[in-house]
This record gives sequence, C-alpha cells and structure tokens, in this order.
Amino acid sequence: MDELEKVRELYGEPPADPILEARVRARLAAAPRRRRWRLSWTAAVAGLAAAAAAVAITFPGVIGEAGRTERATEISGRSILLAAATRAESGPAATRAYWRVRKLHRQTHPEPLGRGENRYRMVESRLTEQWASRDGRVWAGSRTLGARPRSGADAEAWRRDGSPTEWAGQGLSTAPGEGLLNAVTDRAPFSMAGHGMSFEQIQRLPADPVALKDRVAEVVRDVPGGSTDGVVADALSGLLWSKPSPPDVRAAAYRALAELPNVRYLGTAKDERGRAGAAFSFTVRTTATVQRTLIIDPTSSQVLSSTDTGRPGTVGDEVEVVLEAGWTDDEPTAPGLP
Repeated sequence: MDELEKVRELYGEPPADPILEARVRARLAAAPRRRRWRLSWTAAVAGLAAAAAAVAITFPGVIGEAGRTERATEISGRSILLAAATRAESGPAATRAYWRVRKLHRQTHPEPLGRGENRYRMVESRLTEQWASRDGRVWAGSRTLGARPRSGADAEAWRRDGSPTEWAGQGLSTAPGEGLLNAVTDRAPFSMAGHGMSFEQIQRLPADPVALKDRVAEVVRDVPGGSTDGVVADALSGLLWSKPSPPDVRAAAYRALAELPNVRYLGTAKDERGRAGAAFSFTVRTTATVQRTLIIDPTSSQVLSSTDTGRPGTVGDEVEVVLEAGWTDDEPTAPGLP
C-alpha cells in the first residue's frame, strides 16, 4: 500500500475540486462523440481528482491551474503532512550509540559596522552539533564559519571601509574559528518549551496524535505570556528533528500538526542549500511574536530548515539548516568545516 492509499484509508477520499469538475465537463461537452469517449463525466472527474491528489502529495506546490483556493491549499498541506507521517513510521529506531543533530546557523549581526557613510551589515554563520547517548550523556559542539557582507550594497560599503577582517569589541571575524566540543553537565539533554526532558521521557511520549498533543499542551501550559496553539505547534515540530523521537512518535507529531488550524501551508520552497521541500509556518507568541517557517521533505519526513522571523534582538531572519539528524555510531567530535 502506497502513501496516498494509506492517507485515504485513514482520512477518506479528498473532495473533488469543483473548478476541476467544471473544466472536465466543458472538455467532454466539446469532444467528438466517439466510442472512446463513452465514459461518464463523473468517472473522468474522479480519475483526474485522484491524479491531482497524488500530485499534491508528491509535488506539493502543484494542485491545478485554477484550483488554488484556500480550501485546496488546506487539503494539499494536510495531505503532505500525513504523507510525511506515513514515511516517518518506517524510520530507524534507536539502535546506534548516539543521537546527533548537525545544523548550520545564519543570522545578521545586530549592530551596523563601518564608519561614516560606509555602513554595512554582516551575516554570521556557525555550525552546531549535539550528541546524546541513551544513558543521558550530552556533548555540544560549535564552530564559527566567518562573517560575510549581507548584500551587494553591504559588500561595497565594506570594501570602501578597507575590507576589515575583525571588529574590536564585536567578537566578529571573517575567518573560520576552531571547532569546539564540550560535555554538557549542567542541564537536561533536551527541552520542550524550556522544560528539561530526558531520553527516556521522549521515548515514552504517546504515539497517538491526540494523546501526544494533549501531553505537549500539558507540558507547555505555563510558558509565560504564551499562546497555547503556537507553543504547542512549536513543541510538536521539535519532535520531528531536534530530539531522538521514536518513529511512531514522529509520525504522531506530523499527524497532530496536520490538525492544527494555525499551521499554514505555504507551497514549495528551497532551503539555503537548494534542497526542495514543502514550507509550513506558524506563529509563536510568548513575550514576543515570532513566525517560524519549516521546510520539510515529505518523501523522507526530514526537516530541512527552520527560519524565525521577528525574534527580539535580531535583524532579519534567523535560519537553521539541518545538515544531519539521526542515529550514528561515530564518536562525538568537534565540528569540521562543511
């Protein structure tokens, strides 16, 4: 049974697009009356609707030229998340030594640099890695990759300023730093909305989407000034890539996200490494309002990137590109250059 059939089994046949029905009806009416056209228009619509649904799951941005209504987008986005859930269920269990997450971070330095009219912004990049063993040991690795001008105009102003490579008092350099690796002993290995979580607690999370959503809502209920819907969506999304969630828990997280009205499907997108996926966004309201956008690959169920917009103390977007997330037998080491 393929992914589309499993989605249909769980949630029923997607409703036919009325615009698509009208287009098929018009084509059949204009076609010659030949024996090969002795097919009811309802059967033709059903076949095209099934094909459109399959395309919507495999290529999330394609859903028919005239069918881009809000309802069609909602159905398409939900189908993508459900297909990702089906794929997540077949993911590897915790059979290797370490859970490892390797990410590339990018953000604009908060202060403008330069002198006089030669003012410019620099973008900071760094690698981070987290290693965690099943017995609770955790290691954190990091490596700065060097700052670069944010835009062409910034690059011109930087050159007019003498193309400096370091800035006193800013902790900023254009040269990559050394890789660092440290054992983490002062906090829980994982967290959900600021609440520490152990490996065992993550393994025991419910595999039913409704029960998982309820459990997450209970954990995040005391987030200061928080909007429950947004914080729940944020916590559920964290189970997809930043924690060693079992395959059935990852699948439940995808299914729970598919039912949240505040999770919006934005269409196809590419992350900063050019990888294509489906983009979803939700707003997290705590002490500030932050929009988070995730790009996921529904064919692998992997999260490709996470972008925060509106985070206090930042300029522009703060981006995390997921380079690796999964189990490995490799020993923890300081991050090398990508």
